[in-house]
Amino acid sequence: MTIIYFLIIIAVIIAVHEFGHMLAAKIFGCYVTEYAIGFGPTILSKQGKETKYSLRLIPLGGFTGIVENENTPLKFDQQGNPTEFLTVPKERTLYGISTWKRIIVFLAGPLMNLLLAIGVFILTFQVNGYIVDSPKPIIGTVTVASPAAEAGLLAGDEIIGITLKDGNKYVPATFQDVVMKIGNYTDPITFTIRRSGQESEVVVTPKYDESLKRSIIGITSIEPEVRELNFLSAIPVGIEYAFLTIKMTFEAIIGLFTGATGLDSLGGTISMYRYTEEAASYGLASLLSLMGSLSVSIGIMNLIPITIFDGGRIVQAIIEKIIGHRFSEKTEALITYIGLGLVFMLFIFVTYQDILKLL
Repeated sequence: MTIIYFLIIIAVIIAVHEFGHMLAAKIFGCYVTEYAIGFGPTILSKQGKETKYSLRLIPLGGFTGIVENENTPLKFDQQGNPTEFLTVPKERTLYGISTWKRIIVFLAGPLMNLLLAIGVFILTFQVNGYIVDSPKPIIGTVTVASPAAEAGLLAGDEIIGITLKDGNKYVPATFQDVVMKIGNYTDPITFTIRRSGQESEVVVTPKYDESLKRSIIGITSIEPEVRELNFLSAIPVGIEYAFLTIKMTFEAIIGLFTGATGLDSLGGTISMYRYTEEAASYGLASLLSLMGSLSVSIGIMNLIPITIFDGGRIVQAIIEKIIGHRFSEKTEALITYIGLGLVFMLFIFVTYQDILKLL
């Protein structure tokens, strides 16, 4: 079932993103030839008055075909020469509307991703309630014969420090911080604990769990304090959590350039599948929460100023406004190829990181 959950989550995120582009384009009068979820051969399609709505074989992407020029080639001969054109008035093309409208069209996709995230977070908090305070790094239970039990950790121990094999030290604020730090390591970890007011150190060697696809030591947290929420009271909490997710995503991206975030934290399709598998084990609410987080991440990633992303198109629109004319076809082709090259290299790198995590 994990693959089905994964494909549904990705398809919904893409559908909402592309719907944002299409809606904004249609509001401004642009001619939209196709709204597609997925790539490759068409599985299902329906022709509207102007727009073809299609579902394609590979659901890991999508596109909105907005007419950019007055004469757009539709069919080509064997030599690649256009044989049939779609002709529309200039004011109905992407470059026939004003720059600020064009920028809104590009922004509409990521904005819809944010709205999707807010919606699913509101629903999640309404179903699960709101954790008033995240569980402190205090051990609730210790599994019998687990690495934690063998090392001597006990229920009630407070973890106040974590020292990794390389000497790096961390002070966990919540129990989740402990879980996240343990998850990627199988080398011995030194825990500084507080028990009955006394501090001591305990060395524990995590064990990799195949079903969870991460390392564990066999401990659980104390029960968090949860407040039930109705729909109206869940709205501000969902909005706040969505913007907190945005903040954390931006911090992670900035951290990649400053060194605060390791490159091994990057993940691609394989990582998203693993997250889906883990979320599915906790139920529907966790899957919805994952959808919201991924929607925010994908929306923000689309704002990276690379030409094939929305962020690149926005930067291009601003530059064209400043210089007073559109880029030449040669220039557009060049920056598109550069963008494709950068994205391809990023894809290879994150896939490599994903594979390393599986080994």
